[in-house]
Amino acid sequence: MLDLRPDRRQILASAAGAAILIAAPLAARAADTAELTLGRNQAFDLGWKFRRGAGAGLEAPGVDDAGWRTVDLPHDWSIEDLPPQPNATIVGPFDKAAEGGTATGFAVGGDGWYRKRFRLAAPAGGRVELRFDGVYMASDVWLNGQHLGFHPNGYTPFAYDLTPHLAADGDNVLAVRVQNRGKNSRWYSGSGIYRRVWLDVLAEPARIARWGVGVVTRRVTDAGAAIEIDTALEDVGDGLTLASRIKDPSGRTVWEGSAPAAAQVRQTTTLATPRLWSPDTPALYRLETELRRGSAVVDRSETEFGVRVIAFDAVRGMTVNGALTKLRGGCIHHDNGLLGASAFDAAEERKVRLLKARGYNALRASHNPFSPAFLRACDRQGVMVISEAFDAWRAPKLPQDYSTAFEDHWRGDLAAMVLSARNHPSVIMWSIGNEIPARNLPAGVEAQWLLANEVHKLDPTRPVTAAINDFPGRQVIPSETSARPGRAGVADEASAVFLDVVGYNYKLAKYERDHQRFPNRIIYGSESFPKDVFAIWELTDRSPWLLGDFVWTAMDYLGEAGLGGGVYAADAKGLALGAWPWVVAGCGDLDLIGNAKGPSLARDVVWGLSPLEIAVQKPPPEGKVEVLRPWGWSDERQSWSWPGQDGKPLAVRVYTAGDRVELRLNGQLVEAKPVTAADLKHVEFKVPYAAGTLEAVAFQGGRELARRRLITAGAPAAIRLVPEGKGVGGAGRGDVAYVAVEVVDAQGRRVPDVEQAVQLSISGPAELAGFGSANPLAVGSFQSAAAKTWDGRALLIVRGAGRPGRVRIEARAEGLKSGAATLRLT
Repeated sequence: MLDLRPDRRQILASAAGAAILIAAPLAARAADTAELTLGRNQAFDLGWKFRRGAGAGLEAPGVDDAGWRTVDLPHDWSIEDLPPQPNATIVGPFDKAAEGGTATGFAVGGDGWYRKRFRLAAPAGGRVELRFDGVYMASDVWLNGQHLGFHPNGYTPFAYDLTPHLAADGDNVLAVRVQNRGKNSRWYSGSGIYRRVWLDVLAEPARIARWGVGVVTRRVTDAGAAIEIDTALEDVGDGLTLASRIKDPSGRTVWEGSAPAAAQVRQTTTLATPRLWSPDTPALYRLETELRRGSAVVDRSETEFGVRVIAFDAVRGMTVNGALTKLRGGCIHHDNGLLGASAFDAAEERKVRLLKARGYNALRASHNPFSPAFLRACDRQGVMVISEAFDAWRAPKLPQDYSTAFEDHWRGDLAAMVLSARNHPSVIMWSIGNEIPARNLPAGVEAQWLLANEVHKLDPTRPVTAAINDFPGRQVIPSETSARPGRAGVADEASAVFLDVVGYNYKLAKYERDHQRFPNRIIYGSESFPKDVFAIWELTDRSPWLLGDFVWTAMDYLGEAGLGGGVYAADAKGLALGAWPWVVAGCGDLDLIGNAKGPSLARDVVWGLSPLEIAVQKPPPEGKVEVLRPWGWSDERQSWSWPGQDGKPLAVRVYTAGDRVELRLNGQLVEAKPVTAADLKHVEFKVPYAAGTLEAVAFQGGRELARRRLITAGAPAAIRLVPEGKGVGGAGRGDVAYVAVEVVDAQGRRVPDVEQAVQLSISGPAELAGFGSANPLAVGSFQSAAAKTWDGRALLIVRGAGRPGRVRIEARAEGLKSGAATLRLT
């Protein structure tokens, strides 16, 4: 009998589904007014007026906003170009004098105002609610001059009831002030209404509560999957019924049930022969929930969920539906590279797709809740998520960070994170904080207790975790007069006592020691240095109690400028963080536009995805050595094109699962090396450079395992455009499509290490949304049709114009054959 109920040592993380789906979307149109109808989840993204800068009285309905820009959401003003300065301290959206400095990648925040006119009279006896997926950061909202509320958190969703303030004649003006002031973020945050906005228009006050549907898989046995559905209703009266229906991944109805409406309704069922959600098989079910008065539907929602049971055990590790699973994880920030923080659905989907293709099965949302679109992408593609609430509690890291709002807002923000995302099968743990200052002191211990208890109350099915960068030791409990070891009778550090699963940041050396000291502690690496990949996974693979690892970081991002960078110097002394003109962290396995870097190649081998990979260190200038910061990785390229280096020894790194490697240049053996257990799957060669073909051949037990080649490219000859997704994309204003831009030789091989100026032209129903490269320095605008390649590559992102059609893109570069591509937007 298959029985996945956890025993007492396990912490059950039962899944459900994703966010509520769109039931009655608003037709896409670019006008600044919109006719609205009854229905939930109507997109409210189009036709906003925007003005950058502070101002007084701009919330008033009668303000003349005719001269304001018209923007469609999502919108991030910090990625937009700043007015140029003659002294070159401003490059595109980056300002050397920006208050955030290195932390925000020299991007500029400030104040911004949004206004939107729309026609809607309150339905008689009905209800209208406006919901924001995320606004960075401190936002005030007014309707027809009436202040609806203030929301300081830049990452959690929030909503307002518009009903009492809608105009009698139906002509309404919504105003939103956004303030991104001071030093409030340790990374690029973006500014504005950077996620989507939704409107619910209901005919009656009775409704399904916001985030009121919760689906839980209680157990999976041979008899089927036991499903529990809890639905919270509001303003229910006599004569109302709650009807529910579950459809399997093929769309077939597999269960229907009904119950009298009440403030809280619980329904249970067993799904026979369920299709289970896992990273390898991300099957999704759909729950349709209707609040009915007789045969009339008063309110309706749809919820995707997954049938799965995830358990955590200090001895066995983590299991997904009974199968032992290691977390092959990476930390990521929320930005989308050239788009800034704008959370386009397709951009979130692409980020997850690229990382899944590189072997990641888990991502840590660092260090705040991610967008619903991102979580939906993880659900659909089979990527597990640690959803994280806060980077600060009461003690600040920066003068104007979330610590200024924590005391008054933590409970509401925690509820918004958990309740809005609890049905996503991808979410496996809730993190209450990252590297929280003073968490081991009495006030910090109290805050951890409050936060952990609140999460358990909101969602008792998933474990609570936090990312801890140090364990200071024993502390005094506030109610006691003397110190004793640990909390709740457990000999333990105060930092971990109320956590179900403990995340270790950069503490590889403590893993085995702490496992011996605290054998019941469930441990994973919540952050790690890229350079430790070999040692981490050697230990992880042989240690059932170690759940896995999350490298910092899986994909490059704006801000924390130069964190993973390096310099060429006369000696290998330590480095401070990057300085202007660095704007990108530079520590990602994938670069800013999504291409794999050296650490990703190593990870492919360590994770067993590839038996052999080869990379070459970019030659340092004469008399210099490469000096890296702690998060850095040598500037390795999959290239054997190094003009001017003839005869000079180049460092060639080979990553392999084999036990012996031969390196050949133009058919001749250069050297053969054994790969011992102590080498941890990587060896280095010194090879005198000569143009041609460099080949690595790996052997295992005397038999050839795999081979990889690098071939010298010729001179740049042409620009090549390669659309992603076979050149098909969405035509809506919320849709974006991607096109790779490459410099190639006459044989069509990419020419690396080339910075080539490229000019684009776009015709058809689309506009340029982003164009640039992975260059970590401030080199230009991301919103101009002119940019330079870096390492022979750039990336174009186009945004739909709201109507279908074909989009023709041409790329020109001096002295090179032009490139062209066609996108079909539907």
